[in-house]
Amino acid sequence: MKKHTLLAAVVASGSILLSGCATTDMQAAMGQINGSLSELGKALATPGAAGTGPTISSAGRSGTSLATTKLMGALSRSPSTDGRAPEWPKIAITNLVVPAEQIANMRIQLKRTDCIKFDAVLWHDEKHNEKFNDVTLCSLELPKRSNDFVTTWQVFPIGGKTSGQVRGEGPTPPYSKLPSDAATDQWMLGAGNLFVGSMLTMMGYDPNFTVDTRRFWIKNVVRG
Repeated sequence: MKKHTLLAAVVASGSILLSGCATTDMQAAMGQINGSLSELGKALATPGAAGTGPTISSAGRSGTSLATTKLMGALSRSPSTDGRAPEWPKIAITNLVVPAEQIANMRIQLKRTDCIKFDAVLWHDEKHNEKFNDVTLCSLELPKRSNDFVTTWQVFPIGGKTSGQVRGEGPTPPYSKLPSDAATDQWMLGAGNLFVGSMLTMMGYDPNFTVDTRRFWIKNVVRG
C-alpha cells in the first residue's frame, strides 16, 4: 500500500500538458468525443449474437480508433439499477503497447502524434464476448476532462471474486486493475494517467460511482 500511496501522491502533484494550440477543427472533434456517452451508447450497434462457451470471438478492425468501436460508452449502457456495481459488461485490455518514451518520462508533453495501441475483450456476459484488435487512442482524441480520479481508482483492488495474481482476459477479473511491473508503474506516473483516464471516460466509467470496480482492467503493458 505504501507503493500505491506514493504513486498517488506523485500523480496528484504532477501535471501533463498537451502541446500545441488546438485549431477550430480540433476543438470541434474534441467536442464530439466529449458528448454524452449515453447518447453514443444508443447510437452504437447492439451486441450481435456470439457463440456459446467462454471462447474469444473476433470483431473489430486493425488500427481502429477507440471512438468508432462498440467499446465506446460500453459501460454506461448497463448502469446500476440497485445501488450495487453491475457485473456486465466487462472490458479486459490486453497487449497495451506504450511507446518507450512515454514510459521513460515521468513528466511528458504529449505530441499530436502520440498514440497507444491495444487489444480488448468485451464480455457481454459469462459466455459471450467480442475481441477487438489493434484499437488505437491518440492524443488528439482525448476528452477534455479531469483524470484526477485515476489516482484513487488505481489504488484499490477489484472487489468480489477474482483470479488473484493470475492476469487473464476474463471473464473473471484479476485482483489488481493494473499490472504491477515496473514499466506500468513508471508509465502511470506520467502519460499513463492521462491515457487510462481517457479510456475509462470514453468507455463510460462513472468516477462518482466508485463501487463499480469489476468491469475494467489492463492485463499487460508492452513497451513499444
